[in-house]
Amino acid sequence: MSALSHIAGGDLALSATGGLSVVTGAEQTRQALLRRLCTNPGAYIWQPAYGAGLPAKVGAVMDEAAIRALVLAQTQAEAGVDQTRPVTVTLTTPKAGACLLAISYTDATTGTVQELTLTG
Repeated sequence: MSALSHIAGGDLALSATGGLSVVTGAEQTRQALLRRLCTNPGAYIWQPAYGAGLPAKVGAVMDEAAIRALVLAQTQAEAGVDQTRPVTVTLTTPKAGACLLAISYTDATTGTVQELTLTG
């Protein structure tokens, strides 16, 4: 199965021929997970529990345990993440006022370990 290529916060991607670009496999899962993490809960009226709302947390006091639990719960809800393999969520503060979120998961389609890194 494939999906339209869309990175959260951007436009739909175009193919080399000018049509809409599609993604499959690990890239499809990466884009879906990123979209889920960046979508505010309640933004989809038919799925009010969808989304982690991470961008809304920028500037707030960081609660590492709560963010880690939120990310783990959202990865468990994503069909493209292999639920039989562990997901690792690491939060670091490389400098004052910055946060680095690294997520390691196994793609259910390809069986490969993937890394997704977000900064805020």
